[in-house]
Amino acid sequence: MKKLFTSLSLLAGVTTLVACSSGKDTGTTNESTAELVTTIESPVTIEFWHAMSGTNQEAVDALVEQFNTTVGAEKGITVKSVYQGAYNDLKTKTTAALKSGSAPAISQAYPDWVAEYLQSGAVVALDDYINDKEVGISDFDDIIEAYRAENSQYEGGKFYSLPFNKSTEVLYYNKTFFEENGLEVPTTWEEVEAVSAKITELTGKPAFGHDSSQNYFITMVQQFGGEYTNSKGDILFSEDNAQAAIEALTLMQRNTDAGYWRLAGEDKYMSGPFMSNLVQMYIGSSAGYSHIASAEFEVGVAPIPQVSKETEAVIQQGTNVVVFNQNKTPEEVYAAYEFAKYLSSYEGNLYFATHTSYLPIRQSVIDSADYQAYVTESNDQTKIVGPSQDSAFFYDPSFFTDTFSSYNVRTAVGQAVEQVVLNGVSPEQAVQDALNQLK
Repeated sequence: MKKLFTSLSLLAGVTTLVACSSGKDTGTTNESTAELVTTIESPVTIEFWHAMSGTNQEAVDALVEQFNTTVGAEKGITVKSVYQGAYNDLKTKTTAALKSGSAPAISQAYPDWVAEYLQSGAVVALDDYINDKEVGISDFDDIIEAYRAENSQYEGGKFYSLPFNKSTEVLYYNKTFFEENGLEVPTTWEEVEAVSAKITELTGKPAFGHDSSQNYFITMVQQFGGEYTNSKGDILFSEDNAQAAIEALTLMQRNTDAGYWRLAGEDKYMSGPFMSNLVQMYIGSSAGYSHIASAEFEVGVAPIPQVSKETEAVIQQGTNVVVFNQNKTPEEVYAAYEFAKYLSSYEGNLYFATHTSYLPIRQSVIDSADYQAYVTESNDQTKIVGPSQDSAFFYDPSFFTDTFSSYNVRTAVGQAVEQVVLNGVSPEQAVQDALNQLK
């Protein structure tokens, strides 16, 4: 990828010549325009690239229509919703577009994608817009702090993105089974071990699973009092600080060896085994409730278990939206910001949170009568349990270095979990193997 963005820098020099004759600004400094443009003289049309399908796409298209007929109509902005396929397809197409000088004005992006896109010099820092007296976001502090922190984790603490579709992890459990067998919903990992042993004794099958081996490692390292990485690209579970990682892997190995826990494995997600009564509880995304809502038993939703109250940690997930200035006029950049602002506004977020499986990004939305009524009607408890954990939210730091990226670290630690479960590798060796991959 380093070679890709080296070519991008060279390409930027070529496209600058084209831009001079077209009146467009290639903008290759990851900054907003020198003179902030906050009005549009002639109507502009921009594209919003995304990976939302099904009901999520319907919600996105509705938001685009709402924007175009309100804010857009007032300011002379038309947004076109462009579905680019699954997330991997969106990433591939956006990377190719940056390479060819044809990036969209605004796109959905995971934080680690943003870290990579920053290498192109085409990402807009939104701070000047956010803080502007005329077009800024006056209620910016209403956005949940963990989401603001995630979007400003990059160099200089600047906002190179704004939050969009967000989720977290919750504990799903077979409420019918638990009640019939007099079982208590676990709140600590000691309790998870104890109730898992009881369930396996009753069913002869594993009791518990986790959707994501990567999330298990990242979360449990912090719950055991350790650290994972930071946005500078430092590995913080290295040799001298590996104890928390070793404890996390030991916990997993002990319970899988006993037959109490299992990995998703070929099922990919635990929702399938859960629906088939192959496990009675699992940790998965709050956005995945729709996959188990039709279960033949009552589904319970609870906060994820913790090691202790002092080290509570719950990962927050999902994409943000990023604005590009590659071959864009200042007016097009401003138009993209206005749409990003709309998506993160109270009105936009309330609509999205009540028409998709994703969580609110604003406290005012969570507290609103409209949202509470929606939760009651939908009976989707992830919409309450998910946000209730926000004081413990943390984000997976995103970075892109000459040696490795946050994606590479995430892959390596997921493999460490699989190694101790599937191959009997010691936790100490699994941690060392992960570190060796990143040298």
